[in-house]
Amino acid sequence: MKVNDKKNILSIDFNNYKMITDLGEKNGKIIFTINNIYTTEIELKYDFKIENKILYLTDKNLKKLKKERLKNFKMEILNLLSYNIGNNLKNKITGRKTIYINENIPLIGHTAFGLIDRGTNTIQVRGLTGCNINCPFCSVDEGKISKSRKNDYYVDYEYLINEYKKIVDYKGNKYLEAHLDGQGEPSLYYPLPELVNELHIINKKGSGIITMQTNGVNLTYELIDELEECGLHRINLSINAMDEKLSRALSGYKEYSIDKIIEIAEYIKNSKIHLLIAPLLLPNINDEEFKKVLDFAINLDLKNPQNIINPITNRKDPILGPQLCLIYKFGRKMNSMKHWNLKRFYNLLKTYEKEYLKNGINVNLITPLSKYGNHPRKKLPCPFKVNEVVDVKVVLDGRIYGEVLGIKNDRIIQITDIGDDFEKYKDKTIKVRILRTKDNIIVGKKI
Repeated sequence: MKVNDKKNILSIDFNNYKMITDLGEKNGKIIFTINNIYTTEIELKYDFKIENKILYLTDKNLKKLKKERLKNFKMEILNLLSYNIGNNLKNKITGRKTIYINENIPLIGHTAFGLIDRGTNTIQVRGLTGCNINCPFCSVDEGKISKSRKNDYYVDYEYLINEYKKIVDYKGNKYLEAHLDGQGEPSLYYPLPELVNELHIINKKGSGIITMQTNGVNLTYELIDELEECGLHRINLSINAMDEKLSRALSGYKEYSIDKIIEIAEYIKNSKIHLLIAPLLLPNINDEEFKKVLDFAINLDLKNPQNIINPITNRKDPILGPQLCLIYKFGRKMNSMKHWNLKRFYNLLKTYEKEYLKNGINVNLITPLSKYGNHPRKKLPCPFKVNEVVDVKVVLDGRIYGEVLGIKNDRIIQITDIGDDFEKYKDKTIKVRILRTKDNIIVGKKI
């Protein structure tokens, strides 16, 4: 149906708004899908219909309105949508309220979203929270089964790029790595290829790279092709078991398919994106499967070696990045898992290295970050000191229960142990004692 169909009083073409990825109707409400995984809704008092992401207002009562009033009515709908995106977004995957982070909120200070500079050439880029699987050992208690996470966050695409540029200018654009990670699944970010492309344009001027970690569930051949074209250098792919039943159990997601993940791994191996397989050892749970993942990665590398050179190191990145599952304060714990220290884990890896060497395979399983080109670099200054008392304006509800977020000196501050009545503190200035400043991740407590 054409927009100028005389049967329609007014129409709004939402195809012109990139962040609106779908439009639907339910119980008389317009349901907007924002950036693929978020929803918000608007209720209209007038009859309407939706076709091909175009909203047609068909209510005869609107005919009584003058043309100028109709134009204003259209703006009212758009303004209401804008307000809802800022205040009433919901993550379809986790079911949590999602807070849209725009230029009014600093991107330095929190671990969940924004940008993290730990004093190296690697800048962590965290565009969103929320995960599409529910690992029972998740270090940040992510996914829809989370008991500690009450809100999700999404960072505006253009804002994320602009703030990244500022850090690059400060640190010096030479051999930088933008690493997409976070408290969630980075591949869910929309628009991901565009984000990778913009970061690549920035970093390639200084022979830098773009990398991403992922559980692989959201990857497709088409998305990998796009990421390859946009300049992604490496994908760190998590695989924790080769057995179908155990791999599904460790993902906490009934639709998880290790066969699909293996196909994705092989597809990446045939692309210009370097594949790094990152298995996690959960002692007493996946010991045998952990070794099978190592075998799979090594055999895949022997069968289909990649010659992708990391411009930071001028050599190939390793195929494997094995890790040990550790216990974190807000993470989930598996009761049957035994707790190892890193020394015991490294001794196991050395044993495996010797076994592979007996078969003529020389592989390094203990890989320091320097092998990937990670090195010290000028660090962003922190405007606070531990135990300092500052006046902080509360602006957002927190990521976890009992937390709110405040702003001071262009930093976001996590204010803990404050209770769950955000509205009580919203837009108010409170005194906060700074408890942590490491890596410009600012944590404080109300006094």
